[in-house]
This record gives sequence, C-alpha cells and structure tokens, in this order.
Amino acid sequence: MIAKHIPMKSMRRSSFSELVAYITHAKDKAVRIGAVRVTNCHQDNALDAVHEILATQLQNRRACSDKTYHLLISFDAGDRPSADTLQSIEDEVCASLGFNDHQRISAVHTDTDNLHMHVAINKIHPHKRTIHNPYCDYKALGALCQRLEVAHGLIHTNHETIARGARSRALDMEHAAGVESLLGWIRRECLSELRQASSWAALHQALNQNGLALREQGNGLIVSDQEGRMVKASSIARELSKAQLEKRLGPFVPFLPDNDRQVQAVRSYQVRPVARNSRTDELYRRYQAEQAQRCQARTRIRRQLHLQNQNLLNDARGLARMKRGLIKQLDCDRLIRRVLYHQASAGLGARLQTIQEEHQVRRAESLAPVKAVSWFDWLGQRAVLNDKEALAALRQRKSRAARRANSLMGVRQGRAEQGGAHDRDGLSGGLRIDGVTRQGTIIHADGKSAIRDSGHCLEVSDGIRQDGLEIALHLAVRRFGPRITLTGDADFRERVLRTSEALNLSITFTSEAQQQIHRPVPDELQRIKPQRVMLPDAISPDEEAARRYIAEREMKRQQIAGIPRHVLGDVERQGQLRYAGWRRVDGQLLLLAKTRADEIAVMPADAAMIARISRVKLGETIRLEERGGDQLREVKLGVKL
Repeated sequence: MIAKHIPMKSMRRSSFSELVAYITHAKDKAVRIGAVRVTNCHQDNALDAVHEILATQLQNRRACSDKTYHLLISFDAGDRPSADTLQSIEDEVCASLGFNDHQRISAVHTDTDNLHMHVAINKIHPHKRTIHNPYCDYKALGALCQRLEVAHGLIHTNHETIARGARSRALDMEHAAGVESLLGWIRRECLSELRQASSWAALHQALNQNGLALREQGNGLIVSDQEGRMVKASSIARELSKAQLEKRLGPFVPFLPDNDRQVQAVRSYQVRPVARNSRTDELYRRYQAEQAQRCQARTRIRRQLHLQNQNLLNDARGLARMKRGLIKQLDCDRLIRRVLYHQASAGLGARLQTIQEEHQVRRAESLAPVKAVSWFDWLGQRAVLNDKEALAALRQRKSRAARRANSLMGVRQGRAEQGGAHDRDGLSGGLRIDGVTRQGTIIHADGKSAIRDSGHCLEVSDGIRQDGLEIALHLAVRRFGPRITLTGDADFRERVLRTSEALNLSITFTSEAQQQIHRPVPDELQRIKPQRVMLPDAISPDEEAARRYIAEREMKRQQIAGIPRHVLGDVERQGQLRYAGWRRVDGQLLLLAKTRADEIAVMPADAAMIARISRVKLGETIRLEERGGDQLREVKLGVKL
C-alpha cells in the first residue's frame, strides 16, 4: 500500500472542480470508476458538492498556497480490499493528516492492475475558514501505511527511500514510461569504467568511448550525450561529483579535442525500452516511426487550422471595416453615429470570440486522432487491435502478485496461448474489450461487470451476470484446458460448479491448495531434504505456505552464506523465542522466530496476531502458547512480553 501527496504545479491544475472532474471521468470505460464518496458535505452528489466546496474556499482570501490537496492511495496488485476497508483506510489516512473534518471527494479507480483511490481534499476548514498544510506528510504517510497493512491484512510494501533527487526521477520515468533514461543507462553500462579512471584524461576517454562528454556547469559537473541530453555527474554516483573527483584526480582538466587522436564512440545512448529483446526492439522502431508520422500530421493540421482561422478573422475584420464605412457616410446625428459605431465594435468582438472558440473545438477534434502517446499506451492500443507481440511486450514486465479475487486459473495450452494473446473469433464472446492495462491485463466489460485476463488467470468481478460467467468458463476451457483451479469465496465456487453442470462442460475443478500440491517440484528444490520439500496429501493450506517459504529459503541458503536454517515451527517444543519478523506467502501470514539453536522457526499466524506482535522489536524475547487443538493449523498464538 502506498499513499502519497500529488502536488499541483500550476494554479489551473489546483482547481478543485477540475481535479474532481478528472477523478470521476470514466474516459469511455465501463469499469474505470468504482465507488465515488462525498464526505463532510451537505450534498451527496459529487458535482453538487464541488460548488459547496468552492464556496467554502472563496471564504478564505488570505491563503496564497494551494487550497486543494490531492491524495493518492494505491494498493498492491495482489490486494483486493472491500468497500468497507477502503472507506476505513480513507478515513484513517485523512485523519492522520489533520483533514478529519475537512470536505473531500474520493473515487476508486479499477482500470489498472493496481487498485487505487484518488481523494480530493479541501484544505480550508468548513467552519474555522483556516487553511491546513500537513507538516512532513510523506513521513506520516509512510508510517501510517505500514500500520494499515498489518491492521487490514494487506501485502507489505517497501516504504524506504531507494533513491533521491534525479536518480529517483529517472527510476520513476523508467517504470512509468518503460523506456531507458540516460541516467539509468550510464549507471548500468558505464559506471564501472568511470570509477576505474585514474586521471582526467582516462575519464574523458572512457566517456568519449560511450558517446558522452564531461564539462563544468555552475559549481559542479554535468555529463551530456551527442543529442544534448544532460545529467549531473553527482547523480550518477557520489564519487563522480566535482569535489570527490578533484580530491582523487586533482584540479579539473577540461577535455581538449585533438583531431589527430580523436576517440571514436564505441556505443552511445539510445532511447529504447527497459525490458527489450529482438521483437521488442522491432516494436519500438514501429512505435517511433508512427510517432514521427503523428508529429508531422500534427504540424500539418495546426498549419491548416491556423490559416483557416486567420482567414475567418480577416473576413470578420473586413466586414467590420465595411460597416464603419457605411456608418460614416450616413447623414445622422453625432450621438446616433456613436451608438452605431459602438454596436459595430461590440459585434466584431463577439464575432472574433466565437471564431476563436470554434477554432479551439476544431483544433481539439482534429488533433485527437494524432496526439502523442506513450510507449505503454501504444502497446495497449495495439493489443486491443489483436497485436500478439504488443501484448507479449506488456506482459514481460515485472510479474505481479496474484490478486485475491474470484478467478479461474490453470496452465496455458498451446503455443498461441503462451504468448498471452486473445482471439477475435469469439474468445471475448458477447463482452467488449474495455481496455488493456500497462502490464498486459485485458479487461472485458459487461456493464459494470468485468473479466480481467492476465494470461495465466481470468479474474471475474463481483456480481457478474450469468451470461458473463458462462463466457468466462468457455474462455477458461479454451485457454487452460479441462483442468481449472478455482479461487475466491464459497458463493462464487458454488455458482461456477452449477454453471459448468448446466452447460455440460467436462471440467475438473481443483482448489488453490491442490494445485500447489500437484505442481512439479523444480530440480533445485529436489536436492533439498525430502522432509522439507515434498508436500503430503493431507497438508493444510497454512502449513503448506510455511513449507513453501522454508523450501525457498533453504535453496538460497545453499547459494548464499549467512542465511540461517529455517524449520517448521512447533509450539510445544519451542518455548521462548526471539522475534525475527513476519512474511506473507500465498496469502498466508507467517511468523518468524529465532530459536536457541539459531534456527528460524516459521509458523502460520493470523492478521490479529501479527498486528499485536508488530510492536515488538526484532530480537526481543517472545513466548508462544498453544490454545486448543493438536495440529499446527489450529494453534492460536499469543504473545507475552
């Protein structure tokens, strides 16, 4: 779970009405907007509440800062919180920021792989009329998210800062746009050579071989490529800052080109996808060629519309001059002539304004088909048009956790399905394609219901209609074959079983735990002790998750020194332990505790127990007590400090 404040960089974007219009706009998608909630307003409708909030903001004319706070709350791809959980999280986050009594409008967005919620908050208090600006909100939000993850059983997300400044922005760009940044390319391809340079000449030579140049700017150094892109040298690595380099190599010596010994660039930075192969490179060349054509088309359209607009303006001004000439020739009173001149001038102004407004409408309509699109958005558009390579390029991104939802899973059958592409000849049935996410999930919409196809799983939304469920079953059979794994609540599983019997489908349904039992064991895991890897038929799902985590740690222990031995925890013989943290595996919470033999005991736990023990520091002594039942899955863990 991640909560962050999105600052507005212009007064236009800080408009509360425009922010609400953005977060409540469906964008021609059936499943983009989930629940819309209005809090601390007299109006229940979001559009009506906007006028009430704007009236409240107008009552404070002294505040010069932004009066609107845009809060984004995003969840892991594996999380699927309920509506009550979302409301509770929104209330707790807003209360922690000091906005408990402030007016706000929130909207849940469901058109991406990560469920997220936008909250538009009025920073002006509705009764005090004072503005509230949270102090160091990023620190408060990070600590609050950690607590809410435990309290609501959400997947843990790292809230520590990985990089700062330009490095952080470069990482954000690579993740959001999917293309390699200059800073990221230098760090991955050239940093080792730059660190090994023993003189300024060697450093300049290493940079020139990679198509880069180093020069002074201001009080520091910058590195630029052949196209003029620049990054700060200190952003690449701290030891490449001007102070550190002069400390190691002496005073800065600029590069002096020598025509007799010109260094030829061996390689250079090219804007390419981060995750690439031969097929992705070809797709990106097609993307760049199409973007170049769109740019030329936009230039041509703008020029044509500009000429058309100028002709209309000149015609209007010429007509106005003609009117003034006729008025001048009239034999009338001076006062009447002035009134006629005023009417002609007002008519000209109104006509010019109408022409400009019509020009803006024509410009927006003409430029919409040729507007620039990002790499991921272009892949999504191609995937909707049944481009299998584009869909495969989206799905080769970092794998995401399985969503805890009603879904049909199995092993993909056939070469065509391994690419994750969809067919046009009936695979979508009566459902239309509502969109493709940036991780390659195809969303088939049926009213407010949806089927999310991620390639290895078909996720069915809550309350899907019967015809949509039948289409999902047929799609699952064609995708995964006759053996399908069901995940979700009991009502959904029972409904699927009844539907498959009514359709006379020869399907073998298994639970998620059974699928894990029958899954082939990798060769690396077979070399581990049998009692730690092979799963018995009568194993419980909780213990199975613990054994899978133990097997994974044991495999890493054989390759990495320093990892302690992990064993399945036994409350009866463990006694006092030292707290070593907790993990989540396949949706099951696991408690880690260090024994007297310096082994890590892995024991299943529930969310309430993890919430209680999370206040304990790592290494502190805890005691576990068995309360009823003789099997591990029935053991309730209690903590005594």
